Order: sequence, then C-alpha cells, then structure tokens
Amino acid sequence: MLSMSVITVRMDEKLKEPFESIVNDVGLNMTTAITAFAKAVVREDGIPFDLSRKKDSFYNPANMAALKESIEQHKRGEVIVFNSVEELEMAALKATKQAKHAY
Repeated sequence: MLSMSVITVRMDEKLKEPFESIVNDVGLNMTTAITAFAKAVVREDGIPFDLSRKKDSFYNPANMAALKESIEQHKRGEVIVFNSVEELEMAALKATKQAKHAY
C-alpha cells in the first residue's frame, strides 16, 4: 500500500467554489484534481501550462491589423459569405475543378 501524505491548501473561497464545481462536473473531486495536477508536474518536469506575464498572443499587433483589414474587406463587399460548412465545401470543390480546367 502506498504511503499517503496530507496536504492542506489555502484557497480564496471565490476561486474554490467554481474550481470545485468544474472538477465535480467532469467527475472528479478536488483531491483527485490536485493529484492529477501534481502528477502532470512530475511527468512534465515543470508546470504543465504557461505562467508567463505575456499578453494573449491573439491580440498581438499583426493579428489586430489582419482583423481590421478583414472588417474593411467585408464593408467593401470583398468577401464571400457562406451559410454553412457544406456551402463552403461546395464552393471550394467548384473552385478546384475550375482551376484544373484552366490548365
């Protein structure tokens, strides 16, 4: 039998409540979730997620410029709007066939 240690964790109640609710929703209890985290730390030989202070990379200047350009293209009517994935797939298939016949 494994030797078990007791660890006491202090956590803000405003953090504990949603944490406990989320882990319960996925079928775990807090002990199991914290144990899973500890095992991931050991397996990865470090914290298994980024703890850097860098800003969300989605909002970097290049992405923001591309998003603004896309909005402007939409305003100018330079985009094609599809109502479903099926419509997109059909248009892509048609464009592929047309490209093959162009050569």
